[in-house]
Amino acid sequence: MAYPPLPYRPKDERFIASIVREHPFATLFTAGGGLHATRLPVLVDMEEGQPLRLRAHVNARNPQAGLLDGGDVLVSFTGPHTYVSPHWRADKGRGGTWNFTGVNIRGTARLRPEPDFFRALVNDLSALVEPQYAEIGDYPVWTDAMAPDGYIERLLPQLTAFEVDVTAVEPVAMLHQDYSAEDRRSVVDHLSRSSREGARAIAEMIRTDDEQ
Repeated sequence: MAYPPLPYRPKDERFIASIVREHPFATLFTAGGGLHATRLPVLVDMEEGQPLRLRAHVNARNPQAGLLDGGDVLVSFTGPHTYVSPHWRADKGRGGTWNFTGVNIRGTARLRPEPDFFRALVNDLSALVEPQYAEIGDYPVWTDAMAPDGYIERLLPQLTAFEVDVTAVEPVAMLHQDYSAEDRRSVVDHLSRSSREGARAIAEMIRTDDEQ
């Protein structure tokens, strides 16, 4: 049986890119030598709308650092999500649930100890993330050129940089697909009133899904 079920697989080809770029703080899972998980920012290099390669780094003392070279990994990105109360539907007989979005990416990792790889990683992460916080202040995007002499070189022994060649991509969007149109409209109306950013984002996703 296929999972996620077909209704929960996003139809919008832009979905994957939006999740991994707007929510780059992901979880890295490895199974060699026991289960391990690390939360970390991850860059996704795309090709024709699909993930091609991941780039990231972990602390060199992290147990996962010794498991990455040639190892299979799973990187999980979590997008907007929210609780949905039965009170927010026209039919209140079914229990509460959680609507959520995300992307799981599987692949094979390899170490990239070259200083230039880490410099590019830092610069590309800054270029991706800092504009998302532009309302805080009018600052230039940070680059390694702004660091003191020798700063990057001092960091390198303390971290393990790596990339992941992507082998499988599993997007999911549970957006009340198995409920009536009336229930969905009511849920959108209620979530749109929430002060929680994730709730409002899910409301917009349900609305967009209905329009496709």
